[in-house]
Amino acid sequence: MAVKTKAKSSVVCMCIKDGREYPSDRFYEHKNLEIFPKGYVPYCKDCCNDMLQYYLKKTGTIEASMWYVCALLDIPFIKRVFEKTQELNRDTDKFIETYYNLLWGNKSIKKALDTWESFSDSDVGFEEISGVTKTDEGIKAQIEKLELDWGYQESEEDYKFLIYMYEKYTKGVTIENPQQEDLYRDLCLARLEKRKAEQGKIDTDITKIQGRILTLMNKLKLDEFESTKPKTVSEQLIFAKIAQIEQTKPADLYKEPNKYKDYSKLRKYMKDLVLRPALNTLVGNKDFNLNLDDVESYNIEDE
Repeated sequence: MAVKTKAKSSVVCMCIKDGREYPSDRFYEHKNLEIFPKGYVPYCKDCCNDMLQYYLKKTGTIEASMWYVCALLDIPFIKRVFEKTQELNRDTDKFIETYYNLLWGNKSIKKALDTWESFSDSDVGFEEISGVTKTDEGIKAQIEKLELDWGYQESEEDYKFLIYMYEKYTKGVTIENPQQEDLYRDLCLARLEKRKAEQGKIDTDITKIQGRILTLMNKLKLDEFESTKPKTVSEQLIFAKIAQIEQTKPADLYKEPNKYKDYSKLRKYMKDLVLRPALNTLVGNKDFNLNLDDVESYNIEDE
């Protein structure tokens, strides 16, 4: 099935490599919604290309480099798709995009019985890739990055679960500072610990883990659930009135029109340091309570 590229999307995704948020059209789509709930790989297209260039320097071969990138993006490495990509595109900056289109896009060469959903569906093993055995350090570098973010974990599945939970919790959230990011990561780690305890993989008090989860959720204000109860007619009218007001001005000015008047103190500056000295110099006016809204009342010309 061809993956449809959205011309314009309101979905915002975070690139876990550079830590920035971008529109979803700057990410490659992914079929595995269990691992990637937003439907996109966790690296932006630019960072995917950067990773390909990194592995090219490490391995010296495009095949090994592409195999590593496919592993990181959890997309299958298919030998005939790779070979067709080489035929069509010698530009490494466009290599991933071309491969992606041939694999899942409009130019897909997938056959009816092919199952291409994740890296586990690759038809080429580690030992069959040219140059791949030279680059254990490349894999180590990626593992080191994951360990910096999440600490040492027992398996790849643990890292995938943590990334999945992080995306789930931070969907639509703007991370304001590193402390907030750390709290989200702590929450994901607590969720992983609870999951392992429930599966009997670790022997620990689930009640204490649940308490830690609730504390973190409270700090992140994730426990303030909006009621799904239908709004009354009165409530609907109030929200409609607020929306109408905010089309022309901030709602908090409705009751206090002068709340932000001269917020920058520019009017006070003009009155005290420009208008008052000018009137004193030109017409000898000693009025210290000038009205900037009615300058004409001072009748400068008549003086």
